[in-house]
Amino acid sequence: MLKYLKEYQRFKLEELNPNYIFLKEYKSQLKTLLEEKILIIESLDIYYFKFVGAVNFLGQIIIIFPKYKNISEFTSKIEKEKKIKLLFQIFEKYQSTSLRKDSLINKELYKENNFFNLFSLYNELILDYIKYGLYYNYKNISELNGIDEINWQKTITEISPFFSLNKEPIYINYYTRDIQEDNQDYIKLIQQELLSKASLYLKQFKNLGINIMDFEYNGNNNIYGEIEYKISKINIELREVFTERKIYVLKLMRKILEELNRGKISNLYLYGTKNYEQIWEDICQNVFGHEKKWLKMITKPRWKDSKTKKIIEVSTLIPDITVLKKDVFYILDAKYYSCEFDLKGNLKGTKPGVRDISKQLLYQEAYENYFSFFKEDLNYFNAFLIPSENIKQHYEIIGEIDFPLNIFKTKTIKVIKLNTVILYDYYINNQTITF
Repeated sequence: MLKYLKEYQRFKLEELNPNYIFLKEYKSQLKTLLEEKILIIESLDIYYFKFVGAVNFLGQIIIIFPKYKNISEFTSKIEKEKKIKLLFQIFEKYQSTSLRKDSLINKELYKENNFFNLFSLYNELILDYIKYGLYYNYKNISELNGIDEINWQKTITEISPFFSLNKEPIYINYYTRDIQEDNQDYIKLIQQELLSKASLYLKQFKNLGINIMDFEYNGNNNIYGEIEYKISKINIELREVFTERKIYVLKLMRKILEELNRGKISNLYLYGTKNYEQIWEDICQNVFGHEKKWLKMITKPRWKDSKTKKIIEVSTLIPDITVLKKDVFYILDAKYYSCEFDLKGNLKGTKPGVRDISKQLLYQEAYENYFSFFKEDLNYFNAFLIPSENIKQHYEIIGEIDFPLNIFKTKTIKVIKLNTVILYDYYINNQTITF
């Protein structure tokens, strides 16, 4: 069964499943989600998700859409499936641009607030298995009177010969040396366990109408040893192997085990993120063609030591998106908000605060100062970019913000709703907007 919610949408647990209180597994899931701050308790019996994606909770799959989505009981199943597919495409695209294969070595690239790593890692493990098969190690064995090469050292040491009339030793029995695949190799058992877990994990998402490979693997999905023990065995194996493929699959399995261990979420199937604002920022940066070279032009705060008079520059805030096109410099800030003006002109919903506004205006002041030396006729376009499904055109300027201080007296920030259907299509297909 599928349930649909929006991020921050309030609900009671009995609305999702009236029997939630009676099952131990459900209590365990609830405890884990609260500890991970994926599920937030607002009052005694009111909850909301600080998460966008899919989670199996209370005996069903719950889809949590971004907070701006238009989802209601009247939304058709086909329309909901389209929205799910698009959301999952966005996740995969975001991950593919921010995480490469070498990220299996670089843990810093894996953000703790994202839970689509496991989905992608399981896919990689399955694809590796389909292409190369199971991980293998060989062991040397000795066989009595076998057909392979005679192991003379073992034969002479352990078998008594007969002697000819000339007193030459004759070995009627002998040992041969052979090399066989070690079917009880612990690393292979780990791989089989993870393949079995991957099969079960992906099944949880088959009912979502998204394209997931059909994969069945019926192995032991709970071999002996804690996760830390399995990781230690993989680390030992890594010190003993030198082939590229083995190193890759060992690091892949280690990363999966680390993901299973992180947050103790092994009894939950999660696919999504606690920080959709980071994805929205990445979408806007890619679609609008963010030019990073302008970031270093931002003025930095300076500290001066009273005794030595030494001056030190420290790091400064940086804008989300900077683009120079002809005679216009764009300073854009991706905001995962859902604000709008009602028919009476009153501002509703969540909105950027004073800190966001003052930062954006300071960025413009800094760039005006920088460009004043060689581009005096440059115009500036300063804007907050907000996701929306309520507009048909590419964008809509719904208002503007000013800050009545002398330093900001000629500056304004546009508030722009962007059509996410169009913007997501640009993002998925690696297209940029032409200014």
